[in-house]
Amino acid sequence: MNSKLVVLSVLVFAACTTKVSASSPVPVKGKPTAPVAVSAELSPTSARLVLRFEADAEGVEVVASGVDGLVVEGKGVLVQKGAFKRGEVRTFEVAFTPGAGRSQLAVSVSGTFNGASRARVASFTVGTGPLPESPGTVMTTDDGERVKVMPEGD
Repeated sequence: MNSKLVVLSVLVFAACTTKVSASSPVPVKGKPTAPVAVSAELSPTSARLVLRFEADAEGVEVVASGVDGLVVEGKGVLVQKGAFKRGEVRTFEVAFTPGAGRSQLAVSVSGTFNGASRARVASFTVGTGPLPESPGTVMTTDDGERVKVMPEGD
């Protein structure tokens, strides 16, 4: 078989997959966050989340939730009062119903890392198109800051 044909076949096969991978590495600068790397392999209705703990952790809670119309199926709490060693990797399958157009899957990790209480949130975009409009009115303050005034809740 011609080697060019084999390479072309592999490229066509790779292009036909619908899964998308994204990651949220441990930040280097800024506000201290939980030392855990969060990555996701996304399909249209599910995600395979991979968490890699960069420090010993205890009292860990991992929660998956939806933003902009995405709804997590089943329990969103993936771990409660967990304990993990540095270098430990955990994988979770999360099923969801995406929102119209573009929505977000948010993953929150909180707990005590090396004796300090820390949290980290990673979000992954699902779908395409514009984000849905949220209610409220955008205004500019006297200082020039743009704010959104939300309607009163029920």
